[in-house]
Amino acid sequence: MVKSRNTEEKILDSARAIFIKRGFDGARMQEIADHAGINKALLHYYFRSKEKLFDAIFSDTFQQLGPSLAALFSSEIPLEVKIWKFVEDYIEVIKKYPQLPSFIINEINVNPERILDHLKFSDFFDYEELKSQLQDEYEKGHIIKVDMEHFVVNILGLTIFPFVGKLIIQKNLKIDEASWEQFIEDRKKVIPVTIMNWLKVNN
Repeated sequence: MVKSRNTEEKILDSARAIFIKRGFDGARMQEIADHAGINKALLHYYFRSKEKLFDAIFSDTFQQLGPSLAALFSSEIPLEVKIWKFVEDYIEVIKKYPQLPSFIINEINVNPERILDHLKFSDFFDYEELKSQLQDEYEKGHIIKVDMEHFVVNILGLTIFPFVGKLIIQKNLKIDEASWEQFIEDRKKVIPVTIMNWLKVNN
């Protein structure tokens, strides 16, 4: 059982690396098998097709993030705490798979239906619950009135863009590789403060 699980994990890790490198259309099952150190027949035993393997990768990757974030946004903790926790958890997952955002964008341009089936904001938070909390915070005078859609896009955009635009940011802002990790760590503080300053009521 342990050996079987280890083989499956090796396949998923190899497939993720090849898909990111080649894209879905360019990835080949033989290359994935070679990367995992197994034969192609064994690969097909675990995953019968490239599509099923692709589905498994997304499920495996977002399973690490989706349930915890869904629980976070459904909890009754203050909005500001949710923002800090969301940004920290989201960045930690992307740090583990830093090329994933760029891969997703590339795949959306090639075959949007395949990607969009896997990317549902509702897997991360309850729309109505979030909208209700934003409205409640507004009525209490804690924040400005803000649409839930802008809140979601702002927090995701600020979190994801540095990973998508890494090379552009590094070159133009002269951030070397040695300083990049600290820059990303700093984003965990900068983003929540930026969001809260935007939401803050000006007295």
